[in-house]
Amino acid sequence: MFTVIAPTDRLGTSVLADAARSITRQLGGAAEIASLVVRLLVDDAHDRSTVADPVPILELRVEANGTEIIIELRDHGEPVSGPPPVVLSIVDLGFATSATGGTDGMSNVSKVWLPRASHDAIFHDSDLEVVPEDAPLTDATVTLHQLEPADAPSLTRCIYRCYGWTYPGTDFYYPERVAAAIARGDRIGEVAVDEHGEVVAHWGAVFVAEGILESGGTVTDPRFRHRGLADQLGDRLLARLVDLGATGRLREPVLTHPATQGIALREGATAVGILLNATEPIQQVGITDGLLTHRPSLSQMYSPLTPLEPATIWIPATYEPIVRHIVDGTDWPRDFGHTDITAEHPETSSVSSSYDSNRHSGEVTVSLIGTDLVEALDDTIEQLRHAGAEVVTVRLPANDPALASFGAELEVLALSFASFVPRFGSFGDSLMLQWLRDPDVDDSDWVFADDRIRSLSRLVVDQARELGDSSVRRRRRSARRQTLFAELLND
Repeated sequence: MFTVIAPTDRLGTSVLADAARSITRQLGGAAEIASLVVRLLVDDAHDRSTVADPVPILELRVEANGTEIIIELRDHGEPVSGPPPVVLSIVDLGFATSATGGTDGMSNVSKVWLPRASHDAIFHDSDLEVVPEDAPLTDATVTLHQLEPADAPSLTRCIYRCYGWTYPGTDFYYPERVAAAIARGDRIGEVAVDEHGEVVAHWGAVFVAEGILESGGTVTDPRFRHRGLADQLGDRLLARLVDLGATGRLREPVLTHPATQGIALREGATAVGILLNATEPIQQVGITDGLLTHRPSLSQMYSPLTPLEPATIWIPATYEPIVRHIVDGTDWPRDFGHTDITAEHPETSSVSSSYDSNRHSGEVTVSLIGTDLVEALDDTIEQLRHAGAEVVTVRLPANDPALASFGAELEVLALSFASFVPRFGSFGDSLMLQWLRDPDVDDSDWVFADDRIRSLSRLVVDQARELGDSSVRRRRRSARRQTLFAELLND
């Protein structure tokens, strides 16, 4: 990591921008984009600075992170809840892959991820063909081992042989990204390889929070199916998760594929959410054939890997029926708290957010709930909406008594229920809501493993449509009022 410290003035801006340009060039990234990003971040920090004497100090950090370069700027001005809007525009244009902004208790932290040359090195399929679903089975010997960085190219080839260019997890088509994630420890997995060292089956997981992993990427070459490879890899992976001290496991099966939903349910997972319009439209083969013209939705499943401690959750009335629907079907030791309007709460919420240009999605995390919760989220979601987000998820601390009080009006922001996950790492119990640019969710191709997922899906979709329609009606009423006022003023 490279660190540069400079004052928040014209000279400091030039020093930081030049440093970012030079370092990024040496790391194999777009030097001029890095320089521009730093200038924009510094300008934003200057505008938020509340101290004139002495001149505030800025800290720039630049580091290589696998196939990307992280540009990080720290300042001590007014708190932020996300990256500056102009930086979000750079992300949406594809010059950067993602950006985040928020506070860490010590300073404001803004981060931008820039691609290195290897980031876009996509797999070449010139010498491979997709293996038909009905291909003859083989009894060739396979060996099981932990996924290693060297397996990344072979894993990509396995994905292609099974699904062509249609697999929803598009990062798998970029071997350098996969290898970097394995080397960093962000991704783990188990693979079966044939006598030539080619991956023929895989089951993996990525860390999403402290002690929480999301498992998936389950794939088996059609020629090697019906011999229990997926079960063997799944058992090996679960044993590793336990050894690593994982406390919970998430899965996100697509709602067009009941088989993967069924696997999770049979292994004891609980359906805890429905993530609507979660990814970019894709073409699917072997799941639901054909091009999806709408954004696919995902189910979310959760399994505690260690016993849950008793806890109380405070859920706003709008979302409590769905959370009760989930919790009542489990043995989780969760009690529902009651709103206490006499308690004192901070005025300012602590909010951070990020934007992903590949999925055109935003993520907002609230670590501290204040009396300004609705206003803070409204401003943050509006920035992400203008940046091009098709969907924005908002994660809220369900163990905070303030949530039931100051989250009571979140429905006016067209935020509908997404998921409830108990013990989401150090965050505690997590209530996640979702804003949709298009709340008229297309569920015509959804297929359910059983009624548990069907009933939860119905509750979530109905609420999203209802709150989305209400939001549209409110905006139209507001527009009509403004038009009437303008006409009165003109008279």
